[in-house]
Amino acid sequence: MLAGFGTLLLLFALGVPMAVGVMLTRFAGTRPQDRVLTSTPADEGLSYRTVFLQTRDGVRVSAWLLPGREPVRCSVVLAHGLFRSRRELLAHGAWLVRNGCRALLLDLRRHGGSGGERTTLGYLERFDVLAGADYLGQVFPDEPLVLHGVSMGGAAAAGAGVATALRPAGVVLDSVFQSAPAVVDRYADLFLGLPPFPAGDLTLAGMRLSAGVSPRDLDVEMLSRQLGARGVPVLVIAGDADRRAPVSGQAAVFRANGLSASRMITIEGASHGRPCLEDPAACRAAVRDFLPAPLDPPAAPNGANPARAPLTLFYDPDP
Repeated sequence: MLAGFGTLLLLFALGVPMAVGVMLTRFAGTRPQDRVLTSTPADEGLSYRTVFLQTRDGVRVSAWLLPGREPVRCSVVLAHGLFRSRRELLAHGAWLVRNGCRALLLDLRRHGGSGGERTTLGYLERFDVLAGADYLGQVFPDEPLVLHGVSMGGAAAAGAGVATALRPAGVVLDSVFQSAPAVVDRYADLFLGLPPFPAGDLTLAGMRLSAGVSPRDLDVEMLSRQLGARGVPVLVIAGDADRRAPVSGQAAVFRANGLSASRMITIEGASHGRPCLEDPAACRAAVRDFLPAPLDPPAAPNGANPARAPLTLFYDPDP
């Protein structure tokens, strides 16, 4: 009898992590408390339009485009973290606009107003950020491009920065994890009370079974190194109370980039995803220094206002 109970306990211990991986991939999306939020850029006193982007793997992604103030300093793609939505970065996007940048706030796949059937912690989400980068590069080709992501969004931004034919001026990584295996191991310990092996491996196996891709291949430290090889610096923003993506892992991501223009700041007392909420002044100062210099306004013939390229992707004027 005891042997049978032990077998059942073992099967349960092995089955739970794999089930978590499957459920995370198939059902993770914007959490209920975020779904009831109704704030838009209009609440920040800003005009905006809702655009819909088609990713290279066929997912329809919703985003808010916030026009910049002339002369536009840069265009920024903003990507939120797991279980959140573009509203997570609304205040930061508004601040960017007031500091001369254009901002594109994405709802990543299976989150907010976007489509998609799988969540992969940033592996496939890089296509969402890539769609945003392609869009801004097509419509505003003269503006330096910056990618900015929080946690899963940071992993997606790093992947898009490597994949895009454009060369971003920089990538901002807020609360980013070192790799998918590293963060899954942390979650197994923190939320399931199980050791990384075999719990983390089984969770990743469940994600691979459900998504058809291997999140194990998502290595943000390696992506940072590849960004450095492309001449793309990173700004890593970490919290020293982050238990999900420890400072040591984020420091490894920073060091891997290897460019003198790269920077890392650590916010005291900030937990995962909260450095820029706990100390917005320090965060914004670091971002301001990292952004490209203001641009000269483009010359226009006969004193006319410079024309912008027309939107080639459809948009919904109603949010």
